[in-house]
Amino acid sequence: MSVDAAAEVRHWLLSVGTATLSTLAAERDVAGWPFGSLAPFALSANGTPIVLLSEIAQHTKNLRRDPRVSLFVRDPHASGDAQASWRVTVLGRARALGQDDPALEEVHARYRERVPNAPSYLGTHDFSYFALEPVRVRAIGGFGAIRWLEPDAILRDPLGGGLREAAPGILAHMNADHEDALRAIVAAATGTSPVRTRMTAIDRAGFLVRSEAPDELRYIPFEREIEAGEAREVFVNLTRAAREMPSE
Repeated sequence: MSVDAAAEVRHWLLSVGTATLSTLAAERDVAGWPFGSLAPFALSANGTPIVLLSEIAQHTKNLRRDPRVSLFVRDPHASGDAQASWRVTVLGRARALGQDDPALEEVHARYRERVPNAPSYLGTHDFSYFALEPVRVRAIGGFGAIRWLEPDAILRDPLGGGLREAAPGILAHMNADHEDALRAIVAAATGTSPVRTRMTAIDRAGFLVRSEAPDELRYIPFEREIEAGEAREVFVNLTRAAREMPSE
């Protein structure tokens, strides 16, 4: 698979927040049958799909018995012949993230960006995050554009594209010189206006920012993968869009 085709598949997954999650039924009378339902999902820094499931959900009962899952994502803007549009099926194994997992806070920030009501779910039911670690990927870009892909087709180096070298300077510059811009971006994305903000990490698809009043970690997406040389333009555009939003 070409680099450009792999990037296209990753972009598809960045552009959609809801998928069909399929697990293998655990009930004795239908054990092993595929069970599918809608499920919001987010992506980790390296592109691994993340879902948030309740312990009482059928999916959770199923994958606790058998971790094999599939995540089906399709073009939400498709019109006319649906088979002419793109779709991706990620075959993977579900791995529960424990409450002591050091990645949990970041995972929650990323999931919350796509599912704003996630904090209320965690507060009212016994929910857990699961990482869907890819095994194979089936990507269809339309008629005849069909391929099986290896897992690394949807996984990315979070600090690729030159960010490994550039990230420390980007964080230092934004925190020292553009905190006002960060506050505006966070306010536009979350609907809350923090007193203080500090960018804590950047990857090819977005950045993490810790705010004070409210005290929380937030993830702000770029909506696409970027190269290090595009960072300035991306932050200028985010700031401009945030400041142009009408105030309530």
